[in-house]
Amino acid sequence: MIHSDTLRLFLLSPLLLLAACALSIFLTRFCICILPYFQMIDVPHGRHQHDKPIPRGGGIAIIVSFVLVSLAYMVLVKISGGSSGGMEQLLIQLGPAVLVLGGLGVLDDRYELSSKTKLIVQLLVALYFYFTGAGVNTLLGFHLPVYIALPITVCWVIGIINAFNLIDGMDGIAAGLASISSFAIAIWYFLMSASADFLILQLIFCGSCLGFLRYNFSPARIFMGDTGSLFIGTFFAYFSMLESSKAMTLTALLVPVLAMGIPIFDVFLAIVRRIYRKYILREPGAGIMVGDHDHLHHRIQEQTQDQRKTAYYLYFLGFLLVIGSMAAALVSDLLQTLSFGILLVIMFVVVRAATIEFYDTAALISEGIRIPRHSFMLTAVHPVIDILLVLAAYCFTSVLFQRNLNFSPFTLKQALFYVAPFPMVLALSGIYRTYWLRSGLRQYFRLLLILILASVLVLGVALGFNLYEFGEDRDRISMMREFFSAYSLMGCGFILAERFLLCYLSNFAFMFLAGNIAAREKALSRTVIYGGGLFCRLFLSAEYSAGGDTPNRKFVGIIDDNPCLRNLNVYGLNVLGTSEDLDVVLKRVSFDEVIIALKAITPEVHRRIEDFCAANHIKLAEFRCGLTDILKD
Repeated sequence: MIHSDTLRLFLLSPLLLLAACALSIFLTRFCICILPYFQMIDVPHGRHQHDKPIPRGGGIAIIVSFVLVSLAYMVLVKISGGSSGGMEQLLIQLGPAVLVLGGLGVLDDRYELSSKTKLIVQLLVALYFYFTGAGVNTLLGFHLPVYIALPITVCWVIGIINAFNLIDGMDGIAAGLASISSFAIAIWYFLMSASADFLILQLIFCGSCLGFLRYNFSPARIFMGDTGSLFIGTFFAYFSMLESSKAMTLTALLVPVLAMGIPIFDVFLAIVRRIYRKYILREPGAGIMVGDHDHLHHRIQEQTQDQRKTAYYLYFLGFLLVIGSMAAALVSDLLQTLSFGILLVIMFVVVRAATIEFYDTAALISEGIRIPRHSFMLTAVHPVIDILLVLAAYCFTSVLFQRNLNFSPFTLKQALFYVAPFPMVLALSGIYRTYWLRSGLRQYFRLLLILILASVLVLGVALGFNLYEFGEDRDRISMMREFFSAYSLMGCGFILAERFLLCYLSNFAFMFLAGNIAAREKALSRTVIYGGGLFCRLFLSAEYSAGGDTPNRKFVGIIDDNPCLRNLNVYGLNVLGTSEDLDVVLKRVSFDEVIIALKAITPEVHRRIEDFCAANHIKLAEFRCGLTDILKD
């Protein structure tokens, strides 16, 4: 006996897809004629590639065809005596978001609203999804606490919406990739025996996008505008969050995500690229919300010199990601490791074949060591470093106490519940505004107080939870108190130690890295410093400070007449000998420059160094540092 849902799929799915496609073609053609009367026209300017005015706002055709065909499907099901309650619930939950963002898109296509206005509305839609139960509340079978679920939901919704908004910069790209993504997700639903309503909605959406693509493919006669891109992003954000709540394995979660892989990767690289240009290069007019001409499709078009070929290229890469993710998800358990390896290879091919600026951006950031404004990058990664350090402290403490604990500390739920307060308190405190390469004792003391506050919060949460869980069991409560005390202490120690280590690296290790980078571009002077005291430290700090120029010297060691420093390592450099050993040192270590970095040097030693340098054709210089004179009237 054939199941009713299965029969419905085979009979109605192709018909609904074709109906949505046909209706979308008709409505798109209508929009081409009617939108210019409402002044919804894209006039060529700035980054635009078309050379004549083209109607925009064609996303209206996609939305209307999707809604009408979905309603027609529900009517047919009810007439035939079936149930479409699942689809009704989905459309009721998705409807307000589509209405709000669709209206926003129409206004933007007509009046060109500011980026901040659109971002605020997207934030409100994300909050609506979360508080109506459509957010990322569950991940891989674990229920997430509100302080984790809410930020993930907001970031995901805004990220996916803007991913399709940014990819819509060339004829046929957004509509084509949306069609591929929705069709792939529909196939995945079918393979996983998901609800028929889920699958049919994806096919109706696919048909709506394909019908619009008829007039949007190069050379385009209409643009979808923000009306279409915001709707497409909202649709995928909503269904991917529903899928995340059901996926119990990582491979099952990867399929809907990688189905949207091209737009997601494009928006990720756009953020990285714009942060780099705004805060490191400080290019005039650059900003995270400011558009550019360096997206995926632009990069590929530079090589193909053809919009149609660029679209086909991106379609192929989208298919490649979908096939790879499905293959990784459907293989047996014995082949899971191999399948992930194959998926990584496919993703590498996609990244490399697309000639994405990932490699260019990574190369530019690596050169940022030589740029005075690299301080932003070092500050920006600190939240990630702190989370990793706290996780390391939690795991290490769990291993130490594992035999005595009455719960499994390695579950995702437990880790998120007890680790999250640390980064949250640190973020809210504003401590990440500190530039730790140039921090003082006051900043370290403030960080210590903040960490103590976070530790108290963690202990309070843990004790409150365990009092509720174990009641009056004093032995268990005592063990939990010891565990979380050790964990908090270790977490605080790791974070403080990392800051101290960074200061040390900034003074000594970074200068060698900067010297190695500069050495690739030009020959550096091999320099020996005479003097291993305070002036030597001041000279090294001045030479490799954040505001200094590109290094011109490679330091090979220190010469000092203080016997206490013999054969020691000072400021990261080996003490090679005394001023009397210069001839011996030169035979052992080649150098072509001597810098005198000593406040008080005797005339005899100074003359000895001068004679040695003159005899061996070695450059001699002297570092001076003193107080400036106060001018008086």
